Amino acid sequence: MPFICENVECRAVLARGQVRSRREDEGWCFYCPDCNARNELKDIGVAGGPVELVQPERSDLPHKVIATARPLEDGTYTANLRVQRALGTKGTYAAEERWEQLGVFLNAHEAVAHAKSIAADWLDRKA
Repeated sequence: MPFICENVECRAVLARGQVRSRREDEGWCFYCPDCNARNELKDIGVAGGPVELVQPERSDLPHKVIATARPLEDGTYTANLRVQRALGTKGTYAAEERWEQLGVFLNAHEAVAHAKSIAADWLDRKA
């Protein structure tokens, strides 16, 4: 089974020969050769036996959520959202969904928070 970079911007599918495992204070890992992101590994080998490393299964998929606020001429902000839903097959994403003008808010922080809550609700319904 290949290793998958968990960086949502990268998601490289890597053969075992492409990665170099390392033991650090936090445990076993590898650094993606494409983006240099740290990826956790787990030793499932028998105690006292050889090390057998696997990538831990994640309960949630690494969806890519981009929530932004666009300023309007009157000084308010509109919430915008882009979501790339990760598929169950590692390394792939579904088509990107986009929403613009999810509401108008007095400040950018409120607009981004609203867009993120919409993304969380939408992803929960799709799960």
